[in-house]
Amino acid sequence: EPAAALEDFEGGGAAWARQASLSMAPLIQPGDAVRLVPLDRGQITRGTLIAYRREELLVVHRLLAWGEAGVVTKGDALTAPDPPVAWEQVVAQVTALRRTGKPPADLGAFPWPLINGVLSSLSATASRLSAEKGTGGSRSPLLWLAWKALRVPFYLARLLVP
Repeated sequence: EPAAALEDFEGGGAAWARQASLSMAPLIQPGDAVRLVPLDRGQITRGTLIAYRREELLVVHRLLAWGEAGVVTKGDALTAPDPPVAWEQVVAQVTALRRTGKPPADLGAFPWPLINGVLSSLSATASRLSAEKGTGGSRSPLLWLAWKALRVPFYLARLLVP
């Protein structure tokens, strides 16, 4: 279904695509739909949800950073950022999120820009924590607990989706 949605989108309009993986859980669950619109580089901020091509897949992840060459993104449920993504691979930004049979949440309306910015900062911090190793080369229980605690706001954000 993402491929069909992408074809519709490339015609110049907006398209809805269904989430297929858990990489953005808990905010976006498999079966949820995301509204894709053309990306306006002047309007993106840290935390914007974007869609990019990775081979035959359409990936929706959170924007952590960007520059001349491209972007750095991360799935909310993943421990590490994605490899850098070239601008040519970026196809859209996500402007709304809809659970099956429910009205959409407008991610451009208050409080979503604020929430997405906070979640972006927490996501970046969590990835640094997951990379930390304790004595003996393994992650300490305290770091694991801190990583889990940083996940709580993502679950709270999900409660705001109708």
